Amino acid sequence: MKLIPLFLLAAVVVSGSALAQSANDAGLPAASRGPFLVDGRAPSGAVCPSGVTTASFTGANTQDGRIFRDAIPSACPNKTYPGIFNVGTTFNYEAFTYPNTSNAAACVTVNFDPDTAGTTPCATNAHASAYIGAYDPANQAANYVGDVGSSLAQPFSFEVPANTDMVLVVTNTSSAAVCDFAFEVVNLPCTAVAPIEPHQPVPADDRRALTLLAALVVLVGSLAVARTRN
Repeated sequence: MKLIPLFLLAAVVVSGSALAQSANDAGLPAASRGPFLVDGRAPSGAVCPSGVTTASFTGANTQDGRIFRDAIPSACPNKTYPGIFNVGTTFNYEAFTYPNTSNAAACVTVNFDPDTAGTTPCATNAHASAYIGAYDPANQAANYVGDVGSSLAQPFSFEVPANTDMVLVVTNTSSAAVCDFAFEVVNLPCTAVAPIEPHQPVPADDRRALTLLAALVVLVGSLAVARTRN
């Protein structure tokens, strides 16, 4: 009987139609790096992360294969790309982009939580990874900088260069299911930019009032000039 190499063996147990999976694909104890950080949060705003974000897979974004979960959470400055896993299987993913708006690189931490978010937590069916600049689901190695290692509630960190976007990507791990997850991005220097209000046309009544005011100004000016000549 041909044996499957251990480093490719996903620890799964099939029982009827239910699929249970381990927290990582390497079958190793997951390395936890301590409690979540609570300081260093970026200011709230339209483009900056603020506190804990709860999100869900929508099913609108899919990719072929996913990152191999090697049980090692990344630490600054980066982590070696662990490789792709389960090519030929379709997985859901969601991407979240936030900018480092400072002129210096930053060691950013993401507190990932697939266990307690929303009404249908993903548990081991979600995995988080980080990219610099952009994410290409057809080339998951491009721009890769780190990942959480295991599908557990734990932090991972990576370096974001100055004036550069970070992209947090969360993928399913066993099936393209819709479920809930949460994350918190901390220590990202991000200054919120107020949205630009669109130009509003001047109402007709206001235009008439402005016209009358302009005529009055011209009249007053003309009278003043006439008096100076007399």
